[in-house]
Amino acid sequence: MDLVQRLKQKVTTEPPPVDITENLETLQFEITACAQATYFTVVLNEARQLRRQIKSPQKKTAKILQDREPKDQVKVGILGCGRLGSQLAHCLLTYGGVRPKDLKVSTRRPETLEYLQSKGVDCFYDNIKLITTSHIVYLCVLPSQIPSIAEELKHNIPPTVIFYSLVSTYTTKKLKQLLLTSNIIHPEFTWRDDSHTNTWDCTLNVNAALENPDTVEMTCPIGYKKSESIICTNEKFAEQMLFALMNWCTQLQLTKVETLEVIHSVLFQDLMEDKFREEDFIKRTDNLVGMFPRFDLVKVFQVKTPVQRKLVEDEHLRKTFVQKYLSVFDTYIKQRAQALLSGTADN
Repeated sequence: MDLVQRLKQKVTTEPPPVDITENLETLQFEITACAQATYFTVVLNEARQLRRQIKSPQKKTAKILQDREPKDQVKVGILGCGRLGSQLAHCLLTYGGVRPKDLKVSTRRPETLEYLQSKGVDCFYDNIKLITTSHIVYLCVLPSQIPSIAEELKHNIPPTVIFYSLVSTYTTKKLKQLLLTSNIIHPEFTWRDDSHTNTWDCTLNVNAALENPDTVEMTCPIGYKKSESIICTNEKFAEQMLFALMNWCTQLQLTKVETLEVIHSVLFQDLMEDKFREEDFIKRTDNLVGMFPRFDLVKVFQVKTPVQRKLVEDEHLRKTFVQKYLSVFDTYIKQRAQALLSGTADN
């Protein structure tokens, strides 16, 4: 066989080169998206439990937060359950403390979700049912599906439901126009040009990857390890989650004083100094028993606010925010380790 023939055979038999960063970026997008969504779900759940203590002072906060079977938990909906939606569901059940009976999934092929159904998750194909029975809905559909889904849902959306979009190509402004609601949050991601210098283990799934504290901190919107991440989240997203939590407290009929109490307890681990004040959000009034107005979450993302500046520049606030973020995943890992030692862990 002459040289030309050998070279031709080599071209036809060798596999094409593989761009390893393609899978790397997909993996980290899923890890980042699932981690942030899980954290926010935990925050909403804790706020809901704290509300019970605030409205029932005779009960102890610690008891409510440590109940083995908390009452009145957040009802979570996932709209679309392809690869990302499925990973998110597993993450919520593992790290988010979401009970299967409090998680619903609407997808065009619910029969493919046998694992989730075996856990007790209600899987069906009825988008209106999903949004009218959930407190928060995670949008995990393809961008091409958004217009038809929005047309189906826009006149049936309860005013209190929070939409958390993981559809990267649609901004909150555009989603607001389509869904006719401003109660939308959406992490804005950017990909680093030097992503090839970052080393991530592509053999891990999302749940396994989040057992690494360094990986978890890379996903935090205002974490200290963001520069090491392939995918970075706009720092404004931390502020958007804070305002969404404030709307949640208003929905729960909490006063301004009570709302700030929940914010500091849930997001900043009972921060004792450098606290947020009423005038950081609105013009100060003498009406301490009144409630905060409902904030337009889309506008919050578009404008500069004192809250964002304080959240990023105040080192104490930022540090406690990151610590709380990390604790969401660390708590499960410690519980898992204790269960393994005692021999009670699930197989």
